Amino acid sequence: MKSHNGFSTGNKDEYRIVNADPVTALNTIKASNYGDHNLVVYPCMGQFEEFYVECCKDSLLERSEIFILVTYYQQVSTVRKKLHLSGIDAVRYENEGMLVILDSETAYQPNLEESAKYNIIILTTMLTKQVRALDKKGITLLSDLGTFILNNRIADLLSHELSMPTRFDSNIRPLCFYHNDDFNVLREEEKRRICSHHLNNLIVT
Repeated sequence: MKSHNGFSTGNKDEYRIVNADPVTALNTIKASNYGDHNLVVYPCMGQFEEFYVECCKDSLLERSEIFILVTYYQQVSTVRKKLHLSGIDAVRYENEGMLVILDSETAYQPNLEESAKYNIIILTTMLTKQVRALDKKGITLLSDLGTFILNNRIADLLSHELSMPTRFDSNIRPLCFYHNDDFNVLREEEKRRICSHHLNNLIVT
């Protein structure tokens, strides 16, 4: 991986931005620890599909976790089908409470009962409590935040991302995914602020 200093001052205690090929990026994602809050900028939908399929397999089959996938550019039914074609019985895992697939528009809307929180926050908090009941190790959350960009909710995006720490004190691995075209809509200062709230920022080349 090559370091990219576009938004970093070079301080070793700050966040990292790196350019990475798809294999290196995927290995970095898989090797991430619980609590790490990472960001991935992907170049195309085919690459995003590969990432969510491989991360789903790793989460469910290797790490014994609950896997949450928030999709924007593909319908939930399409994601479910692609997982099935890759050998993952999505419906079974969903019924067992180990797999959750959500549409980004729904996930990042304010909760009806707690309007200060997005639905995904409420869901993740609830599933965190279920980890022990299901005898799982933790949660991997892979989320495409394209809904904020395409609906011109930049202020909401910044508010959400800046409210999140670079490390969480829980058994969750949050992975924020952005399509390259969406990420480049942001101004340089907005990119810098978002990246500063992620431990690793992977720009997939």
